[in-house]
Amino acid sequence: MTAARRRWLPDTLLVRILAPGVFALVVLLVVSLVVHASLLRQAAERGAAEVAAHRVAGVAEAIAAVARPDRFRIAQALSAPDLALSWGDAPDLPSDRARAAPDLAHVGRLAEVTREIRVAPGLSDAEHGALRNVAVSVQLVDGSWVNARVLAVSLIAADDAAFRVAVGTVAAALLICVALASRVAAAPLARLARAVRHLPPDGDAPLPQVGGPQEVRDVTEALDGALRRVRDLLRQRSLALGALSHDLMSPLARLKLRADELPDPALRRTVQRDLAEMEGMVGDVLAYLRGADGGGEPVVPVSVTDLVQVVVDEFAETGADVEERRLDEATVLARPVALKRVLRNLVENAIKYGANPWVEVLTNRSEVEVRVGDHGPGVPPEDLARVFEPFFRGDRARAAGGGSGLGLPTAKAIAEAHGGALELASAPGGGTIAVLKLPPTSAVTPAQLPSKPGA
Repeated sequence: MTAARRRWLPDTLLVRILAPGVFALVVLLVVSLVVHASLLRQAAERGAAEVAAHRVAGVAEAIAAVARPDRFRIAQALSAPDLALSWGDAPDLPSDRARAAPDLAHVGRLAEVTREIRVAPGLSDAEHGALRNVAVSVQLVDGSWVNARVLAVSLIAADDAAFRVAVGTVAAALLICVALASRVAAAPLARLARAVRHLPPDGDAPLPQVGGPQEVRDVTEALDGALRRVRDLLRQRSLALGALSHDLMSPLARLKLRADELPDPALRRTVQRDLAEMEGMVGDVLAYLRGADGGGEPVVPVSVTDLVQVVVDEFAETGADVEERRLDEATVLARPVALKRVLRNLVENAIKYGANPWVEVLTNRSEVEVRVGDHGPGVPPEDLARVFEPFFRGDRARAAGGGSGLGLPTAKAIAEAHGGALELASAPGGGTIAVLKLPPTSAVTPAQLPSKPGA
């Protein structure tokens, strides 16, 4: 599809079916109207020529009634301003330039005085609705010819409004039928797209049957099979992560106990700090790999406002003050521990990399927004597009030390698993604002969130 077409028409199945149908219908209508107009014009011209021939044939009957020496004079006398008559032994119209009118030569008394009538239609004057310079040659029974030229014959004006209305009605009916058929064909695909879009990859619910033609049902079955394979892969990954968590955390716990027994205080603090950093990095990796499933944590109604205040109070106990701005009352369906992890990560980043951190909770009918900001140097524009990439750390994060580059990717995955989103932007005047968007309780159900792996 060309860029111009994409600009003017939506690239949907409905449009792709309708567009060729409408084009073919328009071509059919144009051809029908052109052919109809041509046939109508030919019929009118033929009728006008026959009217002229009939008029001349009537005059020829009068000429045939007189003696041969008087016929030329009578022909001249019967001439009129719009009718030039002559009589002679030869026709003015050769047979190869004229159309015979046998139906006129054998009507009534004309059959008694004429043998042949030839007609040569002249020029059509559409502006004045007339046929001009119609030539007629009538052969009398004695073999002589009456030749005439009719200057103008009025064309019969045919009203084709009824034909146009009929064609328009048929075209409209066909267009409606094509549109309905296209919508019926596209509707199952639209339902399938909505079902796939809202179906969690690690749940157990199959894809709903959307009906439609066999091709759509085949696509649904193929997607359902692919979804089952993805779910099996995720379950296997969850089991492997559980084993990895146990295998890594147990040696770390033993190392921490042994570090406590080191006699050198400076060495003990160094080893403990390294072990704590290692434990944090392992936890970050496991949390990121665990992703959206929340480790099987159940979905319950959670007061976002209360959870924000709990996180702020915990940081206050460590000496980090966070300004609480507007805090609307808001409740969402969520996994509390996973959601708290997101909030802690955002607030910790504001404290660690910014200055004068603040938080607020805003609500409206469509979503709940948790905004966490600071008045620090902000995130460089070139880093904003990459902050949600796994293991990415900007220059300031690397300079500050620590961190695995998985905090924001994990927070984003958790937010999206709850039907929300996480956005990061530079604040006007300096600083960074992180916006966590969540659907309100009325807009999400537990079935929309991933269930416990393997359940």
